[in-house]
Formats: sequence, structure tokens, C-alpha cells
Amino acid sequence: MFGLRLPSVLSYTAATLVLADATHRWYGRGARLWVVVLATACPLVFVCGGILLLPDSPLLLALSLFLWWLSRHGTLTPSRFGEAVQFALLAALLTLSKYHAFLLLPSILGLSLGRADGRQAWKAPWPYLSVLIWALLTAPLWLWNLNYDWVSFLFQGGRTGAAPGLQLDGSALFLISQIGLLFPVIGLLLMAMLWPTSCRGIGNPQATSLLRWLAWPQLLVFAALAARMQVMASWLVPAWWITLPIAAAWLATKGWRSWRVRRGVLITSCVLPPLLVLAGAQMRWGVLNSFLPASQDPSSQLMHPDDLRSALRSDPKLWDLIQKADIIASHRYEIPGFLALALPDHPSGRFTTLNSDARGFAFWPSFRSDRGSRGLLIAPLEPGSLLAQREFPAPIHSVQPLGTVLVRRSGVPTVELEIASFEADPGRYPWPYGAPN
Repeated sequence: MFGLRLPSVLSYTAATLVLADATHRWYGRGARLWVVVLATACPLVFVCGGILLLPDSPLLLALSLFLWWLSRHGTLTPSRFGEAVQFALLAALLTLSKYHAFLLLPSILGLSLGRADGRQAWKAPWPYLSVLIWALLTAPLWLWNLNYDWVSFLFQGGRTGAAPGLQLDGSALFLISQIGLLFPVIGLLLMAMLWPTSCRGIGNPQATSLLRWLAWPQLLVFAALAARMQVMASWLVPAWWITLPIAAAWLATKGWRSWRVRRGVLITSCVLPPLLVLAGAQMRWGVLNSFLPASQDPSSQLMHPDDLRSALRSDPKLWDLIQKADIIASHRYEIPGFLALALPDHPSGRFTTLNSDARGFAFWPSFRSDRGSRGLLIAPLEPGSLLAQREFPAPIHSVQPLGTVLVRRSGVPTVELEIASFEADPGRYPWPYGAPN
């Protein structure tokens, strides 16, 4: 598990150092120290970028490199061949990291065309060369989607129509939850930095305006989407990352002479570390199980590989079937990942997802083309929607219940897994976004 998370930790460390260097060039040495403190102390940003296995980790590194480049060139429009190549490379890294780049890139283009010197630069060939190189470097994204019916774009775009009309309370709750997850002291500071009147006197107004207008579109888009659909807490992380240098500059300008700074640092230092330690201990060992039932604890769904393996081994007959199964599947897209970690000796190609969710393991199929396959379905128990009662398209058939097992955390039951057997005729499962190779 540590080996899986180590790349994220290293990537986040590198991103923080690169952002610190960019902040130093914009705002000075004092701001450089504060941006490291904020990046380390902000729970939402640190967890999404440095602990969880999310695309936010490479995105933040690419974003830091892009901001570092801007701090040195001071322009959003390349004016020389070398600048055009560098700009295109960084824009491609952003695009290939996460689709958040499709909010950043139009913002960059708009800011470039909104300035007189930027419009003048577009009369030269270098900006167009950047666009061409960016398109070539990101070709894998377009070609893959072209081969699979544009599945990732359609999936992400389809989520915006989750509910009719607008529920403005959803936007308000989303922003309030962001402040809480950022830790209120830090969250309120970052929110305040997006308003022009809060940044007077901190130096380098041009950099401050640039950063603010790169962050604002993301805040507005996701706040608006929160009125129609569930917006993940991590989706605003890039906007807060862009805002960190402004907040660091404000703290460096105010210094310890400000009672607000001293009070905020004291509250954060005394409250945040114990909360983070407690949250980590709860996720791994369930130290709050006596006060927080598993049904009300989202972390109970994060099954540790050792706990899951112990649960599966608790029934010798089921364990024997697991070892002999051609395929291990689930209708829940996240479950095969847990199973693959808990069953490291099982061939990785045997795990897959039997549903239409584009986030599943559909591209690790194991259906034999020369003969039928026998497999197991494993998923959290859903009363009223048992595995044997679910309908699966051909080639899946003969789904039979086998029983349940309890996954325990520190001896306390947290998740009950249902297991069923099935048979698969020769052929491929009809995933709706093209047959995998």
C-alpha cells in the first residue's frame, strides 16, 4: 500500500517545492515559506494531491510547473520558438493529467487575448506553433476517445445533467463544505484572497490578478454544477492550489505583527494535527467505532487489503472457489480494485466490472473466446437488490448466490460482502463504449 502511495507523496513534494520557487519570484522569500506551510497544512489539498490515488497528484505537479514558467516569462503568449515549445509541453501535461485543463486553457487564452500585448503577440507564428505542438502531444487523448466512442467526454459531460433545474442550496452547501475541508481558518483565507479588496498592498498586483483569474472560472463552474449534481470535493483543488501564492503573500505581508495571523496559526497548529491523526487512525483502525457506527462512517468502505483477504479466507469453500475462478467481477466499479489488492497472487487480468460505468475495470477482461468461463461476483450486500436477482446481459448467465462474508476493521464488522457464482459463454461482455482489445 505504501508503494502505491509513494509516487503521490513524491509528486506532491515536488509540486510544493516548484510552487514555492514560483511564489518566491512573484512575492519574495517570506511568501515562499508561507506557501510551503499552507500546502502542507491544508487537509483537502494535501490529501487529494499527496495521499489519495487521484489524478490530482500529477495535475498539481503540472500546474506548479506551469505557474513556475509564468513566474519567469511573465506572459501567457509565447513570443519565441523556445517559449512556444515549452508552453505547449506544459499545456499538454495539464491536459493529459485531468480534464480540469479544459477550464484552465480557455482562461489562459482569454487572458492572453484580453491584453493588448497578448493580441499583438498572436500576429506572430509562435502562439499557433504552441497550439499545433499541444495538439500533437495530446493526440493519445483524442485518438483513444475516437476509438471508444468518445466515452470519457460523454461520461463527464453526461454528469452535468444529473438533475433538472437549479438547486441553489446545493451550491451554498458545496462552498461551505469546501471551507470545512480546507480547514476553516485556511478555507476562509483562500476565499478572501479571491476578492480584489483583500489583496491590497501585498505587492505584484499583476501576478495576483493573473492567479485570481485562473482560479475564478473553476470556482464559478463547479459552484454552478453543484446546483445540478453531486460535485466531488476534490474538483476545486486546482483552484485552491492557484490561490495559495496569493494567500502566502498576504501572510508574509501581514507577518506576526497581525493578531489575526498569530491567532490563525495558533488555532491551526493546536487543532489540525490531532484531527488529521484521528482521521487517519479511524480510516485504518476504526478507533471511533464505539461512537461512529459503520453505517454512518464513509471510511468503512475503504477496505484494507489485509482485512478483505481475511474475510474472504474465513470461509474455506468460498476461498477455494476464489482461487479457481476464471473471472472475479463486481457490478460496483470500485470493488475490483480492492479485490485486486487483496488477492495479489490472482492473475490481474481476471478482475473486471460487469456494468456500464465508464470508470470500471472493463479493459481487463478475461472471457475466453474458445470456451466458457466460470466466475464470481463480489459486492457489498444491498438488501432488496441481491446479486442473484440482478440481470446481466449475455454472455453472463446462471448467477447463483453463494453466501456472505463480513469484513472487519479492528475486530468490528464494517462491510458485509455478498458472493455469487456465474458462468460466461464465449464472447465479450457488451460494454457500451466499444469492445476492449
